[in-house]
Amino acid sequence: MSQYFPQTDNPVGSNVLLIDTHASVSALLACAEQRIQAAKNLLRCLALMSARSHDPHDLSAVCEASSLLLQQGCDVLQVLVLQDA
Repeated sequence: MSQYFPQTDNPVGSNVLLIDTHASVSALLACAEQRIQAAKNLLRCLALMSARSHDPHDLSAVCEASSLLLQQGCDVLQVLVLQDA
């Protein structure tokens, strides 16, 4: 495996965001956990939003941010799976 693994959601097909596959397991797990927890917190906020008390763009922004964070967390976990293989 090469040292840098591209994240799935890099825009325009360019590998701008990369994961260091030589990072320690604990560092990779901490990174994945941080992103998954942040996405969980955003989704909790979304669940508590009132239909009348939010900007029409809030739903889209929270969903997009949650999706990106979850994808990044999954990409980091994928590096751990590939290291184990």
